[in-house]
Amino acid sequence: MLASSNLPIVGHRYFFFIITFLILYLSISYIISCFPHIDNKITNKKQISHNDKILSSNSHSCLGPESNEERYMTYLPHSGFHNQRNMLENAVFLSWVLNRTLIMPPIIFTKKTIIPHRPYNILYSMITGNMTKNVITCKKKGVEDKKCMFTQLDWEELMDFKFIKKYIRYIHREDQNFNVNELYSFLNITKPESQVFTLAEETRYDFQFYDDENITEVSDDQFDHLIHLCSLQKRKEKLIHFGSIYHLNRFNLKFKENIDFLKSVRENMIINHPVLLDIGDKISEQLGGLGSYIGVHLRLGDMGFDKKFGQKAEENVDYITKSLIEDISSTPNELEEIEVSNSNFVSTSTMIEAEKCLQSISPEQRNFPIIYLASDKPRNDRRLKKFLREFPCVFMLFSNFEKYLDQLKRVKNPRDGALLFRYFVPFVDGIVAARGNKFIGTPESTFSEYVTRLHEHWVGS
Repeated sequence: MLASSNLPIVGHRYFFFIITFLILYLSISYIISCFPHIDNKITNKKQISHNDKILSSNSHSCLGPESNEERYMTYLPHSGFHNQRNMLENAVFLSWVLNRTLIMPPIIFTKKTIIPHRPYNILYSMITGNMTKNVITCKKKGVEDKKCMFTQLDWEELMDFKFIKKYIRYIHREDQNFNVNELYSFLNITKPESQVFTLAEETRYDFQFYDDENITEVSDDQFDHLIHLCSLQKRKEKLIHFGSIYHLNRFNLKFKENIDFLKSVRENMIINHPVLLDIGDKISEQLGGLGSYIGVHLRLGDMGFDKKFGQKAEENVDYITKSLIEDISSTPNELEEIEVSNSNFVSTSTMIEAEKCLQSISPEQRNFPIIYLASDKPRNDRRLKKFLREFPCVFMLFSNFEKYLDQLKRVKNPRDGALLFRYFVPFVDGIVAARGNKFIGTPESTFSEYVTRLHEHWVGS
C-alpha cells in the first residue's frame, strides 16, 4: 500500500525532470545556432592568436592613443641586401600605417658571413655580438682588413628617398652595435618596461599583419599567427621594437588604401646612386642603349651556402635558354635595331661593343638579339656553356666591361670610409640587365625580383 501511494509523486517528478531536460537542451541548441563561426578551427595555430603578445582589435576606426608625444618604431636587419631591402619596405609601410617615426637601421654589408634570419632573442644576440666585436676590430685593424667584416651604409646613400620623405618621418640609426640601451638613451626612454613594446618572434615567421577584422586565417602557411594592425596603432608605448619583419607576404591586406600604399613603397624603392647609374648608362650604351638588348639574370649558386640555387642551376639555365628561344621565334623583333655594315668587318674605336659582335658573326646569326647576362659566376663556369652556345652575342660585366668599373673603386662609405666596390658591383650588373627591352630572371631569386622592378621603372612592363 505504501508503494502504491507514492506512484503519483514519482510520476510527477519524472515528468518534471523530462520537461527541465528538454528546456535546457533547446536553450543550448539555440545559443549554439547563434554563433555558427565557433568550431574546431579555433584551436588551429593558423588562426588569430589569443596569447598575451598579440592583441586583436575588432575596430575599423583604428584610432591610436591621443598624445602629443612622438612615437617610434624600429626592427632588426639580417641576411643579404635584398632581404634587408624587403624589410625596409615593410618598415616604411608600418611607419605610415602606425603613424610612428621609423628609426631606420642601416644596410649591413658583409665581406663573408651574413647574419641569418632567426627568432628575436637569437637574432638580437647575434647582431649585437657581431657588431660590437666588429666595431672594436675595425678600429684596431682598419676598415679594409679582412677581419673587419661589416660596414653599415645609410639607405639614403643608395636609394631614391623622395617618396619616403613625402609620407613618413624617419631617423637613421647610428649606434653601430644595435644595443637597445643606446637606443633607449637616444630616445630618452628611462622606463623601458612601460615605454617599450617588444614584438618578439618566437619562430622565424611567427606572425603576419592584417587589416580587416573579417580575415581569420593567415594567407601564407609559413606564418603561425595574425596580428591586427589596429592593435599596434593603439599601443601607447613610446617605442615598438620589432625583430625581423622580412617576407614578401608579411602583410595580409584587404583595404585598398593599404594595398596601394605598400605597392607604391616597393615601386619607388629605386637605386639612385649617381656613380652606379652613370656606369650602368655607359655600359648600356655599348649594347645599343635603353631597350636595344635583352637582360638576363642567371643565379647559379653552389653546393655550399648557396645550395638552393646550386641544385637547380642547370634546370634554371635550361629554362631561361628555352624561354629566350621561344620568345625570339614567336614574337617580332621589338628591339632597337643596330645598323650593321655588309662590308668586310673592320673594328673602329667609335664602334659600340654590340656592333662589333654583330659584325663578327654570320648574317644568319644576326637575327639573335644582343644579350646582357648578369650572374654570380664568371663566363667560364661550365654550367653556362649551353647558354653561351645558343646565343652568339652575350656580354658579361667582367668579361666585357671591367674598365667601366674604375670609378666605382674610389667610392667610399661616408660613415666609416670603407670602400664599397665589392658590395656595389652586383648593383651595376642589375642596372644594366634592367635597361634592356626585356628582362628574364632566375625563379625565386630576390635579385631577379628587384631587377624586374627596375626594368618596369625604367623601361616599362
